[in-house]
Amino acid sequence: MSFNSDQLAEKIKTMNKDEAVELILSIFSTSKNMEIKIKAADLLTHYDDIGNDNFQNIKTVFSNDHHPQLRLKLIDILTACYQKEGITFLKEQYKNCKDGSVRKSLIKKVGEGDLNDSIPFFIDALTDSDFEAKNEAITLLGKSNASEALKPLIDLLHFRNIEIYNSLIEAIVKIGKKGNLQVINENVNTEDLYIKREIPVILGKIKSKESENTLIKFLNDEDPIIRKNSVKALETIIELKNVKYILEHLTDQDIEVRKETIRVLGNIGSKRSITPLLELLKENDAKIRNLAKNSLYKIFTKTQSFEPIYEIAKGRNINARREAIKLLGILKDVNAIDFLISIFNSKVASVRGASYRSLLKILDDKIDNKIVNALSDKSWQIRMFCVKILGEIGDSNTIDQIFNLIEDENGSVRKAAVDAIIKFESTKVMDFAIEALKSPNWKTRRAAVKILLRIRNKDSLNSLISCLNDDDVYIKSWAAMALGKLKNVDSIEPFIQLLKENDDKIRISAVKALGEIGSKDAIKPLIETLGDDNWDVRKEIEKTLNQIDPDWMSYL
Repeated sequence: MSFNSDQLAEKIKTMNKDEAVELILSIFSTSKNMEIKIKAADLLTHYDDIGNDNFQNIKTVFSNDHHPQLRLKLIDILTACYQKEGITFLKEQYKNCKDGSVRKSLIKKVGEGDLNDSIPFFIDALTDSDFEAKNEAITLLGKSNASEALKPLIDLLHFRNIEIYNSLIEAIVKIGKKGNLQVINENVNTEDLYIKREIPVILGKIKSKESENTLIKFLNDEDPIIRKNSVKALETIIELKNVKYILEHLTDQDIEVRKETIRVLGNIGSKRSITPLLELLKENDAKIRNLAKNSLYKIFTKTQSFEPIYEIAKGRNINARREAIKLLGILKDVNAIDFLISIFNSKVASVRGASYRSLLKILDDKIDNKIVNALSDKSWQIRMFCVKILGEIGDSNTIDQIFNLIEDENGSVRKAAVDAIIKFESTKVMDFAIEALKSPNWKTRRAAVKILLRIRNKDSLNSLISCLNDDDVYIKSWAAMALGKLKNVDSIEPFIQLLKENDDKIRISAVKALGEIGSKDAIKPLIETLGDDNWDVRKEIEKTLNQIDPDWMSYL
């Protein structure tokens, strides 16, 4: 009788269970087509009961046919239909399975039906060469909570297999949490370094107070990995009176132990850690400083006074000052506003920058009168940083105060005011700038021009036309360049007049502007200016003429 897979499935549908089982078993014994055998086994999995008389036949097929896919189907049949007897048979056949996926499935099925009675079997499977099969055995042993599994599981740590590491630690921890610490503690003094390194990890995850003294002793081990793992393990079980043992490792010779110590101290939150952690803000290593700052943040969020941070921020060490200032910002200490404003007078740029960023964090997009009042401070640096802050916050109620600073005597403050004011999306800004163009103060007019240039819409640029007649050479030049960006100017005559200016910069700006406008009406006036005394002006004229019309010489 010969079938393909589809024909077999259709044939089975026409049969009762006994007939179907008989047909399938005959296929197992007579067919040489593995695809048909696998399909037959798949169809057989749909039956919960295929009769005890057929148990031997299934066992025979499993023993004789080693094809992985067929065996996987037969494992399902044996455990579903024969349960205990099937599992007993599979355990006997385990070492006869050469395919890792088959062994993994076999181990898993044994665990589903006979977990606690199969501990020796799972322990034996820990030597499986297939990591997935081994992993399955490890997981099941952890689930069993069998104390006799602890030693063979711990012994596996020696091989440092990354593929099974997480499952292995988890299984040991599960069993250890059931009160089986004795076997784990027997490995505290093991000479196997790879096992010894993981003992603190395991004890830390078990979180038993009984392990505190053991872990404290581990802190003095000569191996840095053991020290680091012990520090981490103590995080959740150490009594505050014993934090001193962890504090000692802030000066550990191994950098990774130091980093772990800093992190753990922050999570423990003991106030005894504040002073030594503040000292670490002086370190040259930026990572150490950052870790210390983060740990201090965690501790200070639970305290009422930040005075120790202020003391460091007032000190001489630049690293420590900068980190302390950052810490005040992270803590959002509103009481630090005046202090941080005063730091804008520092001679150190990085310290000033840290204070600026911390104030932004503290203010959190809200206006504080202390910042507004500081706009009139005698220190130009304070005025400059405070106007920057107001620009970042962007409260339209401060536009008037910021605009007043475009007349400031200090150029950096005026620039900061322009940069700040341009961030406001308000018609009030353009109205102020247009009005400022009429100011007799050249500083005010220059700032107004810069603002209108930055707004860069047609209305703002058109308002600059009056600046083409300004007495200030820079204002004329900037206005000409800006207006040149407009393609539909009403008249190029103002630019033509600028070609006669005495200042070279203005003439060059006018030429560039005419090039941007692109009107052919500019060709003849430009040709007439080709005799300019300044070579740079002549060069720019030729470039512009070619830009407007490559055939400009025909206009001669």
